[in-house]
Amino acid sequence: MVDDRAVVWFSAMLRFAVLVEGVGMTSFARSLVVFQAPDWPEAKARALELGRRLETSYRNGAGAGVRWRLTEVETLDLLGDTITDGREVYSEPMAVPADAAPTAFDTDFDPASSEPTQSGV
Repeated sequence: MVDDRAVVWFSAMLRFAVLVEGVGMTSFARSLVVFQAPDWPEAKARALELGRRLETSYRNGAGAGVRWRLTEVETLDLLGDTITDGREVYSEPMAVPADAAPTAFDTDFDPASSEPTQSGV
């Protein structure tokens, strides 16, 4: 049987617990995934499926077991029928570190000089 329901784009922020053998939970990790689904209930199910697929286990450099386990779907957002080039899918307010030097209102920034790193995705 063919499913004739229209699918739309969703994004989900997934939270993972990072557990180390002999230590327990050491941190959380978050991952943003973009996917298609026909409606909200199936989008949540798909987010859970994708999150479970991202769960992993391995041995760290010290030989201890490490497990990444999905703890929750933090956010689920409808992005629409199409994703256009340059579409923002995540934004996060961030506090200025307490030890940062003061920055004047009229400061000019130079983002072209930045050297991006990779997130590991």
